[in-house]
Amino acid sequence: MTKGFVWRALPGLFFALSSATLHAQDDLDDLFGPSESSTADEQQTASEAQQVPQASAETAPEQAADAELDTIPVGQDDDIKPVRGSGSRLIEEVIVTAQKREEDVQDVPIMINAFSGEKLDAFGVESTADLQKITPGLTYTYTYGYSLIYIRGVGTDAFLPNADPSVATYIDGINIGPSQGKQDTLGPVERVEVLKGPQGTLFGRNATGGAINIVTADSPDEFIGTAKYSIGNYNSQKYQLYLGSPLTEYAGATLALYKETQDLYGRNEVGGEPGPMREDYVQGGRLKLQAFPTDNLTLTLVGAYNEQFNSNSLSQENTRPAPIFAAGVEADEPDRVWHNDYQGGNDTTNELFGATLEWLTDFADIKLIYSDNNAYVDEAMYDLDSTETSQAKFYSNDQFNLQNTYELQILSNANSPFADFMQWVAGLYRLEGEGGFGSLYLSLNAVGFGSNVIGGTSLLDRLDNVLGGTNLSGLVNNLINSTNDIVLGNGGILTTESNAAYLQSTIFATDWLDVTLGVRYQEETRGLTNSYLDVVLPTAGEPPNAYFDAHRTDQNIRIFNFSVPDLKDETWSPKIALQFRLDDNFQIFASAQRAYKSPTYNIVNFFTNPDAVERETATAFELGFKSDLFDNSLRLNAAVFHTQIDGLLTAIVSIGSGGIVTFKNAGEAEITGAEFDMLWQPMPVSNPGLAIAAGATYLDGTYTDYPNGSGYDDDTGLYFGEDSLIGGPARDFTGNDIVRTPDLTATLSVNQFIGGGSWGDFELGVDYYYNSGFNYTPQNSPFFEQPAYDTWAGRVSYFYNPWGLQLTAFVENAQNTDYYQSILQQDFGRTVTLAPPRLYGLRMKWTF
Repeated sequence: MTKGFVWRALPGLFFALSSATLHAQDDLDDLFGPSESSTADEQQTASEAQQVPQASAETAPEQAADAELDTIPVGQDDDIKPVRGSGSRLIEEVIVTAQKREEDVQDVPIMINAFSGEKLDAFGVESTADLQKITPGLTYTYTYGYSLIYIRGVGTDAFLPNADPSVATYIDGINIGPSQGKQDTLGPVERVEVLKGPQGTLFGRNATGGAINIVTADSPDEFIGTAKYSIGNYNSQKYQLYLGSPLTEYAGATLALYKETQDLYGRNEVGGEPGPMREDYVQGGRLKLQAFPTDNLTLTLVGAYNEQFNSNSLSQENTRPAPIFAAGVEADEPDRVWHNDYQGGNDTTNELFGATLEWLTDFADIKLIYSDNNAYVDEAMYDLDSTETSQAKFYSNDQFNLQNTYELQILSNANSPFADFMQWVAGLYRLEGEGGFGSLYLSLNAVGFGSNVIGGTSLLDRLDNVLGGTNLSGLVNNLINSTNDIVLGNGGILTTESNAAYLQSTIFATDWLDVTLGVRYQEETRGLTNSYLDVVLPTAGEPPNAYFDAHRTDQNIRIFNFSVPDLKDETWSPKIALQFRLDDNFQIFASAQRAYKSPTYNIVNFFTNPDAVERETATAFELGFKSDLFDNSLRLNAAVFHTQIDGLLTAIVSIGSGGIVTFKNAGEAEITGAEFDMLWQPMPVSNPGLAIAAGATYLDGTYTDYPNGSGYDDDTGLYFGEDSLIGGPARDFTGNDIVRTPDLTATLSVNQFIGGGSWGDFELGVDYYYNSGFNYTPQNSPFFEQPAYDTWAGRVSYFYNPWGLQLTAFVENAQNTDYYQSILQQDFGRTVTLAPPRLYGLRMKWTF
């Protein structure tokens, strides 16, 4: 796809959507009211549908008595559960597609946290990163602008375009592989599902930790719209516009546009003066077109564009300078005042085009899904030493991750053979991917950077050793530019071809027992191209001119072209699950399943040949129950689980490792845990507007076999490991805690809806989040720990239903708690980014 095509096309498509809607109605006023062709009953229904929330505390029980919600539970096609009555937006039935078909979330033998768009709004959740505060066991952190997601302690701190995430993210059935830009705004959504535990059978490669499934709304039967505006401290402004409309009798569309801007949560100072800074922003849109040429045929086209600049996670404070490489530098206090002589940030663009053709036949439901999903980092900058001194920095203007997927799904339906005692889903999946760096530049200060230990001459001596003796050190004086920098150029493009076939079937063995069996076969080939090492000549000019011009061969000395064989991998991912229904409101489930992360190459190689990391294998066992108790006033779900991981992928940032960012396999690891989530109406009759949501996850995660650990010595700050160019040998990390895995996370939310009659309605919400803390390094150094912390948040909303108006005053991190968004261990010491401070503001939402 041509870069920017989707974004440029959105205004035209929006005009077509608006024109079609205007043509179908008499005048502009009809856009904000019922059409003249509507009956009085239809107009009343449309008016009620615009009111948020739809039921007041006084009327909810009477409305709930007559309300019903169609679901498709496993093996019970005709079973229908009643909606629980309440004015609270936390109380709802959610239909999920965790097993590729629509089912009530309580009927799926998987621990799932599912949230409708209204429920997310009630929680104040506006981005994928915000899901952490309402989903126990989910840890969302950042490294260098990349999202690192962990579920139940399973994840990876490896990043860059060649690092596959451990938690698969799907939007409308399309896998979003690149981890760049995943912290973007959710925008208007139908629902979000967080699936816990390996999901290798149905969700495929790299779902060792779980999956996040985002579903956007289908086109409506009549025109609807929502406009949302938010203003807050740090000059925060957020805009959202959502429109949905039928275009013809056989087609419809939805359009979502959003934009966010804000000041940074700190400032940069260099020599007592303001240093280079740039504010963060996010903007984008999503268009969904649907055509229904026949009753059993649907074509869905999705186009999405997201553009953002993220500086916060790449502007860091050096709070513990390394004794050698940052000798003499004064330590920063973690106070959101950083001292970077070089601006950090990622300018990222995400583009998505998807097409889904769904054909309902008497034999089965058939889906064809195609996607073209691209992420471009137009500019990436980082002050590696994170100090006022010019020791080392990175720059790239040619980083990308391109992915095409093709999927065929065949799902049984009520008319399929053996439908009375079995339902099944089968599929074929293909992925074609390409990603990495066309060019990446490391600038090192030849007279600084611990020159007495590993200065410019020493580094080039080591290049001599690796590359067979080229006498580079003799050229060092000729390669230093006027800023005393040596600029090294590197590249690496990882290509991926993956093919898979899967089958999962649920057998209704008895009225109370279902057995699910599944398997996925996958074969994959990965290659590394464009892997090289250059030295940029001083005649290229001062940085950044040297970087921009570095692709010119007359400005570079090509030191080496790396060549490695393709990686080939073949895996089988099995699953078995048992589901025992003791009655309509209580089930027990047990499962065992396996998932894999693909082997990959280290693509950033300045001082060593590219090497590969092996596949990661996660095998999980789970026992749990789901229940609706006390006349459906209490929903309580819980599980215990055990996960074994072989070849756990980890990453370390080190010039001393030879690759700058080096991926490694951390031997074996085990995670044992327990969790619960609860939704409770303590007074369903006297106060149905009161709802309490709570959950907690306990984890005991350790490396059970990790004899070849790499890290940094706490005293010298020098890198150690099997590949160390400067430090000592590897160390044994066996028995240490797994990184980014807190022992306990817990959430508590109290939501009170108050019906005010003709004066409008009110909603009050209070949220609490607790994290017991975790290590950022597998060596478990006490200097790289996130201590325990907790946060409070609150909201007060007013609804004036006749106008479809909602006003919300909110505060996040109300106690202004300091905790870390990122802690990095690297050559120059401990560099950190604090998480957002207290944020507050006002949101306005108009539904028309």
